[in-house]
Amino acid sequence: MLGDSPALRQCGLEATLTVVGSGNPKQLHGVADLAGSGVRFVSRQPGSGTRLLIDELLGQAGVSPSSVTGMQDSEESHLAVAASVACGAADAGIESAAQAFGLGFVPLAHERYAIVCLKPSLGHPAVQALREVLASPAWAERLSTLTGYLLDAPGEVLRLTQALPWWDEVVGLPRRRPVQAS
Repeated sequence: MLGDSPALRQCGLEATLTVVGSGNPKQLHGVADLAGSGVRFVSRQPGSGTRLLIDELLGQAGVSPSSVTGMQDSEESHLAVAASVACGAADAGIESAAQAFGLGFVPLAHERYAIVCLKPSLGHPAVQALREVLASPAWAERLSTLTGYLLDAPGEVLRLTQALPWWDEVVGLPRRRPVQAS
């Protein structure tokens, strides 16, 4: 069954941020502040992980995306979102590239980055080499230089359903039940 066969390798965590002008001139503190406030927002493209997360956060806050000015505006990259805020085309956006433009940010959530591979691939030399890099002190040092990235068991192998408990429900697979000994 698909939910049991893939393995997941954690790469690190990235904070999902609301990018705001330097000093947070609109005094934004969370996604609820985007609704009907006149704040011009720019998001990532529909279907991207970041866009799915902001849609989920809006839903949890009881905010309709249609009440957020500019929610229909989207950019294809982290830097493009931050550039929109930096040049004044938007007041806020979701991304971690704020530092590149001297912008402020409001932390909203953490996204987990992962690489998924099938269980039979775990022994492949390329996969082993990648796991070694992810678990290395050099990777940890490099990640520590990037704003918003945190390490969380990099290189650890998990069953997909351990890392994403909701996986079977999303893809419509029935959960396996433990076999009872007779």
